[in-house]
Amino acid sequence: MNREEQEKNEKHWADAIAEKLISLNPKKKKFVCAAGISPSGVVHIGNFRDVITSDLVCKALKERKKEVELIFSWDEFDRLRKIPQNIPSDFSKYFGIPLSEIPDPNKCHKSYAKHFESFFEKALPKLGIKIRFIYQSEMYAKNKYYENIKIALRKRKEIAKILAKFKTQGMTKEGMENYYPLQVYCSKCRSSLNTKILDYDGENEITYSCKCGNKETVDISKKNIGKLDWKVDWAMRWKYEDVSFEPGGEDHASPGGSYDVSSLIAKEIFGINPPFFQGYGFVGVEGAYKMSSSKGGVVSPKDLLGIYEPELLRWLFIRANPKKPITLFFDSQIIRQYDEFDEKIINYSKLPDVERREIDFSKTDKKPIQKIRVPFRQVASFGQITRGNFPELKKLFDNIKEKYNEEMLKQRMEKSQAWIENFVPEMKIKVREIPNLDYFKKLGKDEKEHINELKKKMKSNWNLGKLTVLVYEIPKKPGMSEEEKKTKQRHFFKNVYQMLMDKDTGPRLPTFLIALGIKKVEKLLDVK
Repeated sequence: MNREEQEKNEKHWADAIAEKLISLNPKKKKFVCAAGISPSGVVHIGNFRDVITSDLVCKALKERKKEVELIFSWDEFDRLRKIPQNIPSDFSKYFGIPLSEIPDPNKCHKSYAKHFESFFEKALPKLGIKIRFIYQSEMYAKNKYYENIKIALRKRKEIAKILAKFKTQGMTKEGMENYYPLQVYCSKCRSSLNTKILDYDGENEITYSCKCGNKETVDISKKNIGKLDWKVDWAMRWKYEDVSFEPGGEDHASPGGSYDVSSLIAKEIFGINPPFFQGYGFVGVEGAYKMSSSKGGVVSPKDLLGIYEPELLRWLFIRANPKKPITLFFDSQIIRQYDEFDEKIINYSKLPDVERREIDFSKTDKKPIQKIRVPFRQVASFGQITRGNFPELKKLFDNIKEKYNEEMLKQRMEKSQAWIENFVPEMKIKVREIPNLDYFKKLGKDEKEHINELKKKMKSNWNLGKLTVLVYEIPKKPGMSEEEKKTKQRHFFKNVYQMLMDKDTGPRLPTFLIALGIKKVEKLLDVK
């Protein structure tokens, strides 16, 4: 099979998963695709891969006329185990207490959990994702899982045997005998760290004690007292929500990891087939360490949406096979990513089917993708020249006779200026107010002549085409090799940039000159 035939027959990974799901469940009417996270700290961009993987599978299923639902479970009924950076150290007093019952350290939301959930939830609509959020604190409080909790308690020894299979040293006979798959939150101190189930009657009554001195017997059919252990809880929710598909990170996907354990519990304890699972690779940020929501310095979707367009951010996740890692950039490589995305859109009709599919999936709404692209690098430069003044920016683009979509231009101005201000201050452009006489005096005779020639000839060549020819012709001399020409041109450009803004490099020179305007350039080159 040649490359052309291979591309023609290639499927996007989301389409392949959707077709696999349908083949495994030919009679299924509704497919539930799931994602979830514990809001123990800032919800990082790695978790967005969880959501967008399920989102794309939902879209592919919907196109195949299937009923679908995308759900996201907030595991906010998990207990606090660690104190992330930027959280007061005295929050250690809340260890063992549900995240949903701990106060917000910033005092702006109802709880610790809500604080971290809110930022993630606000980002998803901007990324074109419609999702139903499930709050586990509410589900447990309403005792929605009662029947399944009872199943797990009755089969606690079978669960212990399954867990033992995946432990390097297994479990002792005593450990298996005393194992209960339920973490009890004490009704007095609310911590689960020091509670112990003393007895379960096989029906509804559990007796537990806590080191705080509390001891009680509770009817679990009337009142929930705790949360199932993570791997049991995951399997139980697959059953409750009838989940068909769920992705997971490398830690869950590894042999003997959470998915393998929960899958066996799903089959042997809850009597269901586990959902189709897709492991995904690590999401990295250039120059940053491995992201974890329990550490400081993590990057959230909100952070990235400050500098990435939603469609571009989606595309970066969509084009990569889920198993492969993704790197996002806060440095100058973000320009390359914008350029690559623009090139794909401009050449959409010539792309292989799978690449057109990637562009289609990147859309955040039903509007067609804007074909007129304005280069991110150019907007970043011109935005600085106009100091973020959008009407002035539009005038610059009109002056160089470059087409633009107003909505895109404004969005790219805002994102590029935020990027430069916050992450690459070394790329800031500050146009001089007076000529750079000190620099000019140090130039050689030929270099000074080149600057003066530009000043003399540019008025009669004041359009982009003629100005481009002029700036490349000025440093040339008869008999120069191509390499010599390029060296002289680069050196000339450097001198002009230094005269205009004290930098060795800058935006494309002819475009930059027109953007500044002839009066400004003449003023700054007014040297002898």
